[in-house]
Amino acid sequence: IDAVKDALRAGLQLATEEVPLKINLIAPPIYVISVTLFAEEKGVEAVRAAMDAIKTSIELSKGTFNVKLEPKVVTEREDQKLQEEMEQRERDMQEKDGDEDSEDEESDDDEEEESDEKEE
Repeated sequence: IDAVKDALRAGLQLATEEVPLKINLIAPPIYVISVTLFAEEKGVEAVRAAMDAIKTSIELSKGTFNVKLEPKVVTEREDQKLQEEMEQRERDMQEKDGDEDSEDEESDDDEEEESDEKEE
Protein backbone atom coordinates (compact mmCIF):
# COMPACT_ATOMS: atom_id res chain seq x y z
CA ILE A 1 0.00 0.00 0.00
CA ASP A 2 2.82 2.42 0.87
CA ALA A 3 4.52 1.69 -2.47
CA VAL A 4 1.33 2.64 -4.33
CA LYS A 5 0.96 5.85 -2.33
CA ASP A 6 4.61 6.74 -2.94
CA ALA A 7 4.21 6.06 -6.67
CA LEU A 8 1.12 8.25 -6.93
CA ARG A 9 2.92 11.02 -5.06
CA ALA A 10 5.77 10.74 -7.56
CA GLY A 11 3.29 11.38 -10.35
CA LEU A 12 1.66 14.28 -8.54
CA GLN A 13 5.04 15.92 -7.95
CA LEU A 14 4.97 16.82 -11.64
CA ALA A 15 1.83 18.92 -11.15
CA THR A 16 2.22 22.68 -11.29
CA GLU A 17 -0.15 25.61 -11.14
CA GLU A 18 0.02 25.72 -14.93
CA VAL A 19 -0.43 21.93 -15.27
CA PRO A 20 -2.81 20.85 -12.46
CA LEU A 21 -2.57 17.06 -12.61
CA LYS A 22 -5.13 15.02 -10.69
CA ILE A 23 -5.08 11.33 -9.84
CA ASN A 24 -8.39 9.67 -9.00
CA LEU A 25 -9.12 6.20 -7.72
CA ILE A 26 -11.61 4.26 -9.83
CA ALA A 27 -11.43 1.02 -7.84
CA PRO A 28 -8.26 -0.53 -6.41
CA PRO A 29 -5.93 -0.93 -8.20
CA ILE A 30 -7.25 1.28 -11.04
CA TYR A 31 -6.45 4.99 -11.13
CA VAL A 32 -7.04 7.81 -13.62
CA ILE A 33 -4.67 10.70 -14.22
CA SER A 34 -6.27 13.84 -15.60
CA VAL A 35 -5.46 17.45 -16.35
CA THR A 36 -7.56 20.27 -17.75
CA LEU A 37 -5.66 22.46 -20.21
CA PHE A 38 -6.38 24.36 -23.41
CA ALA A 39 -3.06 23.15 -24.84
CA GLU A 40 -4.13 19.59 -25.60
CA GLU A 41 -0.69 18.20 -26.49
CA LYS A 42 0.85 19.70 -23.36
CA GLY A 43 -1.82 17.94 -21.29
CA VAL A 44 -1.18 14.58 -22.93
CA GLU A 45 2.59 15.02 -22.40
CA ALA A 46 2.02 15.89 -18.72
CA VAL A 47 -0.07 12.77 -18.19
CA ARG A 48 2.56 10.63 -19.92
CA ALA A 49 5.29 12.11 -17.71
CA ALA A 50 3.23 11.38 -14.58
CA MET A 51 2.63 7.82 -15.79
CA ASP A 52 6.38 7.35 -16.35
CA ALA A 53 7.15 8.61 -12.82
CA ILE A 54 4.52 6.30 -11.31
CA LYS A 55 5.73 3.33 -13.36
CA THR A 56 9.34 3.88 -12.29
CA SER A 57 8.35 4.09 -8.64
CA ILE A 58 6.13 0.99 -8.81
CA GLU A 59 8.79 -1.06 -10.58
CA LEU A 60 11.45 -0.01 -8.06
CA SER A 61 9.17 -1.55 -5.43
CA LYS A 62 8.97 -4.78 -7.48
CA GLY A 63 5.37 -4.06 -8.50
CA THR A 64 3.81 -4.07 -11.93
CA PHE A 65 2.33 -1.14 -13.82
CA ASN A 66 -0.26 -1.65 -16.54
CA VAL A 67 -1.86 0.95 -18.77
CA LYS A 68 -5.53 0.34 -19.53
CA LEU A 69 -5.92 3.36 -21.83
CA GLU A 70 -3.24 5.58 -23.32
CA PRO A 71 -3.56 9.30 -22.56
CA LYS A 72 -5.99 11.08 -24.86
CA VAL A 73 -7.89 14.32 -25.17
CA VAL A 74 -11.50 14.05 -24.06
CA THR A 75 -14.47 16.34 -24.45
CA GLU A 76 -16.44 17.77 -21.56
CA ARG A 77 -19.17 15.17 -22.20
CA GLU A 78 -16.65 12.30 -22.03
CA ASP A 79 -15.19 13.80 -18.87
CA GLN A 80 -18.65 13.88 -17.27
CA LYS A 81 -19.22 10.25 -18.24
CA LEU A 82 -15.89 9.28 -16.64
CA GLN A 83 -16.82 11.17 -13.47
CA GLU A 84 -20.12 9.29 -13.29
CA GLU A 85 -18.31 5.99 -13.80
CA MET A 86 -15.85 6.80 -11.00
CA GLU A 87 -18.72 7.68 -8.65
CA GLN A 88 -20.55 4.46 -9.53
CA ARG A 89 -17.46 2.33 -8.91
CA GLU A 90 -16.92 4.07 -5.60
CA ARG A 91 -20.49 3.23 -4.58
CA ASP A 92 -19.95 -0.36 -5.75
CA MET A 93 -16.78 -0.61 -3.67
CA GLN A 94 -18.58 0.72 -0.60
CA GLU A 95 -21.27 -1.90 -1.05
CA LYS A 96 -18.63 -4.60 -1.52
CA ASP A 97 -16.83 -3.46 1.65
CA GLY A 98 -20.08 -3.84 3.58
CA ASP A 99 -20.57 -7.44 2.41
CA GLU A 100 -19.60 -9.49 5.47
CA ASP A 101 -20.23 -12.91 3.89
CA SER A 102 -17.30 -12.79 1.50
CA GLU A 103 -14.99 -10.54 3.51
CA ASP A 104 -12.40 -13.25 4.20
CA GLU A 105 -12.20 -14.25 0.55
CA GLU A 106 -11.90 -10.64 -0.58
CA SER A 107 -9.11 -9.79 1.84
CA ASP A 108 -6.82 -12.28 0.11
CA ASP A 109 -7.71 -10.83 -3.30
CA ASP A 110 -7.20 -7.26 -2.06
CA GLU A 111 -3.66 -8.01 -0.92
CA GLU A 112 -2.77 -9.31 -4.38
CA GLU A 113 -4.44 -6.40 -6.15
CA GLU A 114 -2.63 -3.80 -4.06
CA SER A 115 0.70 -4.96 -5.42
CA ASP A 116 -0.43 -4.22 -8.99
CA GLU A 117 -0.75 -0.62 -10.21
CA LYS A 118 -2.84 0.16 -13.26
CA GLU A 119 -3.24 3.49 -15.00
CA GLU A 120 -5.78 4.81 -17.38
